[in-house]
Amino acid sequence: MNENKFPIPHLNLDENKKLLEKEGEERCADWLARFPEKVVSTEERRDAEKEIMEFEGFIINFEKTHSLSELNKIIDLNPEDSPNHPLREPARLALIPIVTLISTLKNETDISEEKLKELKSKYMILSRAVGMINKNKVDHNR
Repeated sequence: MNENKFPIPHLNLDENKKLLEKEGEERCADWLARFPEKVVSTEERRDAEKEIMEFEGFIINFEKTHSLSELNKIIDLNPEDSPNHPLREPARLALIPIVTLISTLKNETDISEEKLKELKSKYMILSRAVGMINKNKVDHNR
């Protein structure tokens, strides 16, 4: 994979843009080759009820285990310290199976668009409480 730093000084803007696009396409192709997206046809999709119940359980367990109000109070945090944060890091890790399950529901089950949207909004409440670190601040709005 080409690890050039852009822009390359001796190239004009259009040439740099083409190189960036090519590198992006190469990275995308590499990612898809290593992690192919599982495609399940409409006829093969299974009933979503079991996963929906599992999802609801994850949400309830998250809210019992992690205080959303305490997570929302975390404002100053640099990326180097975040893996050791006693409140935020366990909550961040607890989001991983939830977002994985959303993907499974979307791609492998017969879940309706309305129900998927409802579950995603529940997930986003948790995700925003954990927040994203940006310039040593925890952004709770993304």
